[in-house]
Amino acid sequence: MTRLITIALAAILNTLTALAATPVTYSVGARTDDSSYLATGTVEAVRQGTLSAQLSGRVLEVMVRSGESVRAGQSLIRIDAEDAVAAASAGTATASGAAARLSTAHADFERAQRLQAQEYISVAALQKSEAALRSAEAEARATAATAGATTTRAGWRTVTAPYAGTVTDVLVTAGDLATPGRPLVALYAPGALRLVAQVPESVAGRLQAAKPAFVVGEDAARTPLQVSSWSVVGAVDPATHSVTVRAEFPAGTPLQPGQFARLSLPLRGAAPQLRIPARAVLHRSEVDAVYVVDASGAARLRQVRLGPIEGEEVVVLAGLQGGEQIAIDPVAAGRN
Repeated sequence: MTRLITIALAAILNTLTALAATPVTYSVGARTDDSSYLATGTVEAVRQGTLSAQLSGRVLEVMVRSGESVRAGQSLIRIDAEDAVAAASAGTATASGAAARLSTAHADFERAQRLQAQEYISVAALQKSEAALRSAEAEARATAATAGATTTRAGWRTVTAPYAGTVTDVLVTAGDLATPGRPLVALYAPGALRLVAQVPESVAGRLQAAKPAFVVGEDAARTPLQVSSWSVVGAVDPATHSVTVRAEFPAGTPLQPGQFARLSLPLRGAAPQLRIPARAVLHRSEVDAVYVVDASGAARLRQVRLGPIEGEEVVVLAGLQGGEQIAIDPVAAGRN
C-alpha cells in the first residue's frame, strides 16, 4: 500500500514538474492595424486679429483693457488727428463750392438752349455753355470724391471694434505716437475655435481625412471630444518637414485661445508587421532576444532585430516568423 502511494506521488510530481517546465507562450503573427497619431497644437479663434493705426497722431485715450468684452462698433482708441479733420473740412468746403458752380452752369446752359431756339445766340455759344456745364459736372464729382476720402480718413482717428469679441492685448498707452501700420489692440471672437497642429511629413501620407478626429484631455478618464471637421492645410514646410492640420471645434467647447491641446488623428495601417509583447524580449547589453518554444516545449534563445514600440507591443523586423511560439516570460523560460 505504501509503495502504491509513493508511486502515485511521484507521478503527480513529475506531472507538475512537466507543467512548470512548459513556459507560457505567445503565437507570433503579422497584422495590419489602423492606428492614430497624437499631435499637440495650439487653440486659436477662427476670427481674431490685431487692429492697427491708419494715420499718424498722438494717442489721446485708450478706452478698453485686456480681457474686456466689447461689442461691434465700440470705440477702443482715440487718436489726435487734427490735420485729418482740417483736411476733411477743406474737402467738404471745396465740394460745396463745386456743387454751387455746377448749379450755375446748369442754369446757364438751360438759358442758352432757350436763346438759341429763338436764334438770339449762335450754336457755338450754346456749345460753349454746354462745355462749361460738363466741366462743372466733372469738378463736382472730383471734389465730392475727395471730400468723401478726407472725411473717411478723419474717421480713422477713432479705432472701433469690427466685431463683438474679447480684447487680448492693448499695445499702446495714452501719449504714444500712432503711425500707419502700428498695432494698437488685439482681439478675438470667442464663438468659433480651432486647433492648429503640425504633423510630420512621414505621418501626413497616412492620415485618413474621412474619419473623425478627437481632442484628448490630460485626464485619461475624460471622454475625448470629437471635432466638427479637420483638414490638412497647405504643402510640406521645407524647414520643418511637416504639414499643418486644422481642426474646427463645435460651439461651446470649454477651451480658450492660446491653450495647448492634443489631437488624435486617424491613420491608415502600414504594411503587415510582426508584433510581440514587449515584455517577452530579453535585453542583454546591445542584444535583443526572445525564447522560441518548439513543438516539444523546449525553449531556445534567439536574437531578434526590433522596430518601434507601439503601446505594450514591439515590432519585430527580423529573427522571427509568423506562427512561431515565444515565451511570454523570458526570465522564467531561461531557468528551465
